[in-house]
Amino acid sequence: MTNQHSENTQPQLAQTLPVSLLAGLALLSAAGPFGADTYLASFVEIASEFSTTESMVQLTLTTFMIGMASGQLVIGALSDSLGRKKLLLIATLVFLSSSILCAVAPNIGTLIAMRLFQGLAGGSTIVLARSVVPDLLTGKASAKAFSTLMGISSIAPAVAPLVGGVLGPALGWRSVFWFLAAVNVVMVAIVVFMVPETLPPEKRSTGALRNLLPNIGRLLRRPVYVGYMLAFAGGFAVMFSYIAASPFIFQDLLGLTPTQFSLVFASNAAMLTMVSILNGKMINRFNPRNGILIGLTVMLMTSIGLIFNALVGITFFITWLLLFITVPMMALIFANATALGIEEVRDIGIGAGSGLMGFAQFLAAATVSPLVGLGANLPLSMAISMLTCALIALFAVLTLTRESLRGKPHRLT
Repeated sequence: MTNQHSENTQPQLAQTLPVSLLAGLALLSAAGPFGADTYLASFVEIASEFSTTESMVQLTLTTFMIGMASGQLVIGALSDSLGRKKLLLIATLVFLSSSILCAVAPNIGTLIAMRLFQGLAGGSTIVLARSVVPDLLTGKASAKAFSTLMGISSIAPAVAPLVGGVLGPALGWRSVFWFLAAVNVVMVAIVVFMVPETLPPEKRSTGALRNLLPNIGRLLRRPVYVGYMLAFAGGFAVMFSYIAASPFIFQDLLGLTPTQFSLVFASNAAMLTMVSILNGKMINRFNPRNGILIGLTVMLMTSIGLIFNALVGITFFITWLLLFITVPMMALIFANATALGIEEVRDIGIGAGSGLMGFAQFLAAATVSPLVGLGANLPLSMAISMLTCALIALFAVLTLTRESLRGKPHRLT
């Protein structure tokens, strides 16, 4: 029997969290960007060293995302019973070990397998770090904290490719994973010294794993929650279509060096950080749902532009400009969809709700990653994938979250 979590019983730290705690949670939440983005500029080198195909190298990204999805689903629910801190420590230690094993991988098969374990650990750190925020805050305060969290953590996708663009060409792709191992050491220290246990024993549920499937069923019977979950996953899949295809588009087709590609990637990530900060400042002035709709609508329009760009023949400036506009929209979707979605399912469990959202997010990313590489025209495949994901996400928000505007919980029977 799970404990009933209501908004009135949630501990709150005024209307904000300490900056030091937010910064620590941001680095833990950056497991995904660091794990995915740092080695993107080395894709071509990895394919060459292991004498393998682009699709096989992209599979290292796919298995990482599958691991991220699975780790969030299981560990998120488990943390509702066992608390956050202990599981965070285990996850960061596993992340450290798997990063080292990736660095010494003798072949592409081993690298793919180790990326799965790295993803499992990374997904666990993300869901646990995200669960800390709604443990302590509710409503718009939670959305504002998530915006700040993303504003800080989105520095990672700006820094990660730059680091990879420098380390890869200078020291080889394996040095990138040694860098990740060093980051993991810092993550372990943050968990030990900075992150408190935010879910006390009296607030924990029992039988979280036993009730995992029943709770998933309960979550999926909340249409408003499902709408925000699909918005979150669909928006991330739009961005990940770009992440999976961009190394080959910018380096192989447009002729950029790994360092130049890293600068392009970092410019998009820097804009993502700026929009995250802006969203946090504006959260008290507009309905967070409107921010999601704006973000998805812009993604839809730029995806159409990328399709035309691919059909007439891609150029660097147009491709970069459209992606420069697209990527920051994820900031409007992430914080608002997470906060609004979790508010709908507090009684089921914050960890379970956060975990299922994360599972959907990275399952969508794992799905689009190999698909964008299948077509003969890679820029067109990327753009079509982005358009499809944006359409699904926008339709979900428009049809499933209307009840949230009335301020009434709505559940399917």
